[in-house]
Amino acid sequence: MLQGIIFDMDGTLTKPKADFAAIEREIGAKVGFILDYAEKSSPEELTRAMGILERFEEQAAMESELNEGVTEILKFLEKKQLKTALLTRNSRKSVDTVLKKHNLRFEFIISRDDAKPKPAPDPIFLLSRMMDIHTKHLLMVGDYKYDIMCGKAAGTRTALLRYKEYVETEIMPDFEINSLKDIVHIIEHFERTTATAHE
Repeated sequence: MLQGIIFDMDGTLTKPKADFAAIEREIGAKVGFILDYAEKSSPEELTRAMGILERFEEQAAMESELNEGVTEILKFLEKKQLKTALLTRNSRKSVDTVLKKHNLRFEFIISRDDAKPKPAPDPIFLLSRMMDIHTKHLLMVGDYKYDIMCGKAAGTRTALLRYKEYVETEIMPDFEINSLKDIVHIIEHFERTTATAHE
């Protein structure tokens, strides 16, 4: 039985805006994921790199645009009385900017300021306790392999928003969707499965 849905932010609720190439140019190195790079850096470089990242993140948050179907699916989930949460590798400051700009509300929010970031399962375990829902009754929705890895490691079902080529085949989602509106079909699947189990 599905009781709650956890959403990634960048690329899932919002269209991806952060210019990672520009961030790398300013840092002065080909660093890949900035958080991973910063964790392995000296304290001084950590502070410098995170300052650059946060400046770009805040700009992206202020310019953010919602993906198609966000408002509709959140209203649908509210009617279904399913709990919703937001889980992102972004800072809490940029999350607040995005939610305020688009008038979105999530009772449960985990940013990188609150727990070890994805792909570690830690933030989902934390959300599971906050939401009072076992991870096996949660669905993690995201657009990148870290979302799927995080969900799988924590024991949730996973849904990949596939609007770009997903070439990482080492771990596959339980569901693939082309739009957030397709979550309706996932919920219907769980409802049918639950009904069959009770017959």
